[in-house]
Amino acid sequence: MKFFDAKKFDFDNINGISKCQLDQHYTLYTRYVDAMNKVSIEMNDNNLYKNCNPNFSNLRNTQIALTYNLDSIKLHELYFENMTGLNNDINGKIQMVINNTFGSYENFIDKFKCIGLSMRGWVILCYDYFSNDYYIYGQDSHNTEISMNTYPLIVMDVYEHAYMIDFGIDKAKYIDAFFKNLDFKVINNRFNV
Repeated sequence: MKFFDAKKFDFDNINGISKCQLDQHYTLYTRYVDAMNKVSIEMNDNNLYKNCNPNFSNLRNTQIALTYNLDSIKLHELYFENMTGLNNDINGKIQMVINNTFGSYENFIDKFKCIGLSMRGWVILCYDYFSNDYYIYGQDSHNTEISMNTYPLIVMDVYEHAYMIDFGIDKAKYIDAFFKNLDFKVINNRFNV
């Protein structure tokens, strides 16, 4: 299995979310990277496959750790990438998609925010390859409520670690700050994958 290095992100242009909050959040992300590298070592050990038991086995625990940590790395990297504080005016393909799917950017924000206030982990605007449509998905954890065969376009972390230092329990204020820092150049580039 592959080993991972923590990516670097530039937080200098982010407004309304403190450097302390962002640095603490980044440190947490690096711990997921470290944990995933330990999972990779474990998955390469052939002894792991000697006890195949759904009630309790190291293999089962490692499989859960695999999806939890790998999804956490993916989601955090997408989150930090789409929140730069630059290119804040919605434009391009994402504007067309949002207007066609949700009626307006304001309506999209209202729905995205409401889902964010309802979930414990993540909110993601995804393109769904199966239905050929766009959905806002909410997840309570890195590896739960995941819809297969989708591509994330806008990713927001709503775990308490993303906002508690700056906003306490006022998640709504954090979500407002998140939207002010969205980089629509990054988001539009995601359509080119």
